[in-house]
Amino acid sequence: MIVTNLTQLSPQVYLYSGDEKPSSIPKSALTLRHVSDEAFGDGSHPTTRLCAGAVDLLCRLQPIQSVLDVGTGTGVLARIARARGAQRIVATDIEKVALQSAKLHVTFDRHSVEIEVSDQLPDHWGPQFNLVIANILEAPLKSLAKNLADALTPKGRLLISGFTPAQIPALRTAFIRQGLKYENESSLEEWALLMFKKDDG
Repeated sequence: MIVTNLTQLSPQVYLYSGDEKPSSIPKSALTLRHVSDEAFGDGSHPTTRLCAGAVDLLCRLQPIQSVLDVGTGTGVLARIARARGAQRIVATDIEKVALQSAKLHVTFDRHSVEIEVSDQLPDHWGPQFNLVIANILEAPLKSLAKNLADALTPKGRLLISGFTPAQIPALRTAFIRQGLKYENESSLEEWALLMFKKDDG
């Protein structure tokens, strides 16, 4: 077996490229196959690692039934959510190469739950998602703030990343204005993540 690349996204999640799962990582860890292409989400960027760790932790702490991954890239965050028990997962992107990559990568996992890959806006399905993740840049996050908030169920959580700590105040304000409650933030290598929660209606 040849493993051409092994990336640790979080203490419990690894990406690998090769024909078989590497034997060098803990058996309890989630291991996902990845092939290199032009889409974002190969595990090398800090925002991918921030989001992967947060999605993995949230899904292990409590059951999350429905997940929306906005700006999905290779689909890695959607795949983590599915592996951790989500029963409905939608992965969206506006880039053709990302949609193609996500459609390929979601087939690598032997799982009965399908991941829907789409180019629709986040609120296309209405307020149906317990967890929404958007790992995109500051400007599209601001422009999509209402769409992202409107995709959440009551008590649903939103994770956003793709920006620096200096951009946190403006983004926090933008999403609080949509009726979301700020919960916490984290950072890694000059990049940041914010978590919000929708009230119970």
